[in-house]
Amino acid sequence: MSYQGPEGEGSFRMTLRLASMDRYQVQASDPVGRGLWSLDVTGERGLFLNHRARTFCTFEGSFDLSGVPLGPFPLLTLPTLLIGRVPAQPASPPEQRGRQVTFRDAAGRLWSAVVDAGGEVESWNLSEGGEPSAWWIRRESWAILSDRERGVQVRWKEVLHEPLEGAPAALETPSGYRGASCREPTLPESSSPDPPGII
Repeated sequence: MSYQGPEGEGSFRMTLRLASMDRYQVQASDPVGRGLWSLDVTGERGLFLNHRARTFCTFEGSFDLSGVPLGPFPLLTLPTLLIGRVPAQPASPPEQRGRQVTFRDAAGRLWSAVVDAGGEVESWNLSEGGEPSAWWIRRESWAILSDRERGVQVRWKEVLHEPLEGAPAALETPSGYRGASCREPTLPESSSPDPPGII
């Protein structure tokens, strides 16, 4: 993944271990392999480890994180976003005209997606308050996410895909990590010139 925004530019690696949409782990590391953060989710419960700040938090239910490059979407939609689907659920039946599908989510936000003949999402747009807020597009082997409001763009591509043999073992909080709030608007700053550990 590569990041460009107000905090500067940087790159990081992300590993998604997806047993199901409600049982998965995500781990992020910098280009030389140092851990940035880890996320372990079962159902609507999860554990988030910030390895740079040596903090952890546990959460239950869905909530939006602001101030992070893959927002503003609920944390529990992260796998959906990474594998190229629309990271929201329709609050009512979606409307389809040709290849374009539109719907509103439970928060009243308007989503518009373009799908191919096989039903795969090619791009989507999010509007809030009648104004474009974010968009995502698949371009060749890259996925590009742009958050217009925060001036952030993230690009990523899959470099390795392997079958997962069973659900991943639950992550444990390392010794010495202190508890913190999952709802902090940004992750703690680091002395590294790279962007903060990014969701």
